[in-house]
Amino acid sequence: MANFEKFKELMRNGDYFKAHEVLEEYWQEIRKTQNPYKNVYRGFINAAVALELKKRGRTSYKRVWSTYEKYRVLYLQKDEFVEIMNFLDGFRGKL
Repeated sequence: MANFEKFKELMRNGDYFKAHEVLEEYWQEIRKTQNPYKNVYRGFINAAVALELKKRGRTSYKRVWSTYEKYRVLYLQKDEFVEIMNFLDGFRGKL
């Protein structure tokens, strides 16, 4: 299972690339399976990647953030995901 606490800690510190790696490790295990939450993790990973791209001055962050937004309905499936969604939504001001 993904380590959301580590993910959030890294995000708070602006270590967006490292944060994405924390979730990607788990996502790699489930991405080719029938796991119903694989796109949830994909969305959260894309939120971290978008912030890293913005930090590096790349305009492609907008497209990547839209992937995070695309999966919003999936985040409502579990309270844990809603909490992460609300946490990530707090980063909108950095975009």
